[in-house]
Amino acid sequence: MSFAIPTLSDLVTRSRSAFRAYLPGSDAWLWPNNVYGAAKVIGGMIYEVFGFADYIQRQKFAGTADTENLDLHGQEYGLSRRPAGPGRGYVQITATDQMTVGAGAVFTRTDGLQYTASVPGSLASGGTLDVEVVAVTDGKASNAEVGTPLAITSGVTVASGTPLAEVADGGVTAGVDVEPDGPEWTTDLSTFRGRILFRKRNPPHGGAPADYVMWSTDASGVTRVFVERRWAGTGTVRVFVVMDDLYANGIPPSGEIARVAAYIATLAPAAAVVTCAAPVAKVIDVTISGLTPDTVTVRENVLAELRATFRRLSRVAGNDVEIGGIPFLAYPVSFSRSWLWQAVANASGEERHAIASPSADVPLAAGEMPVLGTVTFTA
Repeated sequence: MSFAIPTLSDLVTRSRSAFRAYLPGSDAWLWPNNVYGAAKVIGGMIYEVFGFADYIQRQKFAGTADTENLDLHGQEYGLSRRPAGPGRGYVQITATDQMTVGAGAVFTRTDGLQYTASVPGSLASGGTLDVEVVAVTDGKASNAEVGTPLAITSGVTVASGTPLAEVADGGVTAGVDVEPDGPEWTTDLSTFRGRILFRKRNPPHGGAPADYVMWSTDASGVTRVFVERRWAGTGTVRVFVVMDDLYANGIPPSGEIARVAAYIATLAPAAAVVTCAAPVAKVIDVTISGLTPDTVTVRENVLAELRATFRRLSRVAGNDVEIGGIPFLAYPVSFSRSWLWQAVANASGEERHAIASPSADVPLAAGEMPVLGTVTFTA
């Protein structure tokens, strides 16, 4: 039976009743009267004590602690928040004549955010040059889409003409904010609270599947991990890493995989042969017929629900075995067609629809992860 904190009004009433019971002749309901004011003061002080006690009990648990105390819960397990990081990528510079780009050259977005060249480059004549850059500012805001125009602020010299710069193919990615707390009792491993709760529920066991999840999520950007044991024989482990917030469909490039693999290598048991890999995208195109009402707003709501469903329910398939309580194993699985029906039905404003394609559950090969492809609406 849970305890309900009395309201301020209830506590004042109790205080007034106590004055009447223990101080005969007094009446804290009458004004002007010194005990009238005293009863309100006492009730208010008790209410504050109850509030502080409630705050304290919430701080006892990592599932409900506030930011400051959540950090203390993490320290007990040697966990700290993943720091913010700058966006990285390439800038494509187009020139009509000889050009030199120095290390440290500065490129500026229209909102004022700047990128600096990590390495120098040059063109002997006109053409295009891709230069690796890193954002001056940390955070997701430092990421940029392909084709984002940039002003050349400094560090670029041309023989003639005016060079143009824009974000190159692949975009500027990997920029992350400081790891957030996450909602109460979350299981989301992209949050600090989610990682602490995972660690509490899965104590280290010298190379158990949960250990690989913990080690992988220590690396910035990792949001989901799937582990496949004995994938190439005894002693082998394959770890699939997903970065939902940084890359399209959550599938990271080889450089990110190498970064996570290098970190895992410092922690994994000596006898384990560990392979870190990115999932292979299993693109699922969806055809929706008879959407009612078929409006732009409802279509956008449908797309939003489909994207959320793929992030929530997609997983990497593998050849491990399914074990209850260990949902992060990579075992044989398919993407259920019913999830698509439910996602569209959940869209705000939707009244009726049918899923024309896919016509059945979509099987996944080992190493594949379903990603949303083209969504087509038909009459």
